[in-house]
Amino acid sequence: MSSGQSNVEARFRQAYWQAVRDLDVVRLRQWEQWHVTLPQLRVLYQVRRTPGITTGELARAIGVTVSTTSGLVGKLADRGLIERTSAPGDRRQIPLQLTTQGEALVGELRGPAVAFLDEVMQQLGGAIAEVTVALERLANASTAARSALPLVSDAEPPEAQP
Repeated sequence: MSSGQSNVEARFRQAYWQAVRDLDVVRLRQWEQWHVTLPQLRVLYQVRRTPGITTGELARAIGVTVSTTSGLVGKLADRGLIERTSAPGDRRQIPLQLTTQGEALVGELRGPAVAFLDEVMQQLGGAIAEVTVALERLANASTAARSALPLVSDAEPPEAQP
């Protein structure tokens, strides 16, 4: 690898993580306002990706026990973020879906986040089209890389440090 290529890769990594951190600040504030935990967010995002998922399927998808998942779902349902529905023909299956409030929490960025992105776009000015093409390529590459990752339950835990 040439030093020019390694310099570009280093710049990419630095720019990528700076953008992620800046966007995370906005999202973290929103989540803190709702008082949701990371495990609850994982449930919300998985239900968003897979509407109609059952608690058992959800437990396998996020790599925790059905009992733990049931507790998380119960708390989120009590707060009006998830609703349990019924499956036609099988009353034992209880598909999950986000409520309007749940969708607002994990869906498109709202409120201050919209203003933040508007400001970012304004700062980009005439480069917005070029940056958008690059972001679309990044999103596609990220999706492909994510699909190649092992499932949580298949991943080996990191080794403990002495």
